[in-house]
Amino acid sequence: MKFGLHFQLPQSPHQSDVALYRDSLDQAAHAETLGFESVWPVEQHFNAAFSLLPSPLLWLAALAERTHTMRLGIGIILLPLSHPVRVAEEIATLDVLSNGRVEFGIGRGVFPSHFAGFGIDQAQSRERLLEGLEIILKAWTEERFSFHGKFFNVEDLCVVPKPIQQPHPPVRVASNTVETFKLMGELGYPILSASQVNTFPKLRELIPLYYQARQAAGHTEADAETLSLLSPVYVGETADQVRSESEPSMSRFIQSLLEAFPAINNDGSEKNKLLQEAADRLRHTTYTQVCDTMAIYETPEVCVERLQQLQEEFSVGRMICWFNAGGLIPHENVMRSMELFANKVIPHFV
Repeated sequence: MKFGLHFQLPQSPHQSDVALYRDSLDQAAHAETLGFESVWPVEQHFNAAFSLLPSPLLWLAALAERTHTMRLGIGIILLPLSHPVRVAEEIATLDVLSNGRVEFGIGRGVFPSHFAGFGIDQAQSRERLLEGLEIILKAWTEERFSFHGKFFNVEDLCVVPKPIQQPHPPVRVASNTVETFKLMGELGYPILSASQVNTFPKLRELIPLYYQARQAAGHTEADAETLSLLSPVYVGETADQVRSESEPSMSRFIQSLLEAFPAINNDGSEKNKLLQEAADRLRHTTYTQVCDTMAIYETPEVCVERLQQLQEEFSVGRMICWFNAGGLIPHENVMRSMELFANKVIPHFV
């Protein structure tokens, strides 16, 4: 199992924009020296307490200059919010700048405020994602191409530069709903799933649907790259230390997430139903329940046991660790926890 880092950049009170970006890039660059093989920033908008990272590609371009072997994963870009030709250009440019280290992660997004802010109908998000992905793959693999769809029309276009990786950077799709797990299985795309969205018990229901759909569609070549799991992670020398350092930050993450939920449209869609259920669950979630169902906040020894269980149960190929969910854990504590994880957890999976 490979290990990566997730960055969302929630901004703590009294923390400047410059300090937040500086600390996150320092953490990511240090992670390469510790043995983490990839990094996965996510695109979010309009809520600094939840995230100050509207452009993960710019963040990754800065990191590319400070690293040499680390895979630069986009985890994720909200594809329905952007024109796919522009995305194709920017991802290919990042692949050139990094000498072929990009992993292209995409998703639809969940928050109505994002779609309202960009003037996009959220009900069209799945169609826009699939149409956009088709255009991007053509832009990367064809010298010139045309496309005529429901949302985008392209005529005899030559997109440059082309990615270093051939035929294109690896693609993986964020999967949260039953429909998406099944569809990505049918299409054969590797997926990225997050335990703070679907808890470990829920993933026990959803992940088998993905593998069943893959097999039924003839995609029998599932390997270690097929499933990436993103989870809040924090390790310390004792359970008391872990709780005292992580609990306030996790509480803030839950609160910032709940603040985004009132704007959810109760339109009966599967995604909005999922979000309403998540909001109801989070309002009554204790720290102990967080640790049991959606996070791995443990000593190194217990962390190894839980990761081994997840690896066996879900066939996880890559564990993407979020060391500062909520953004309140001081930079030096995050670095110390990363180092402890690298020294006492990762060696068990090499």
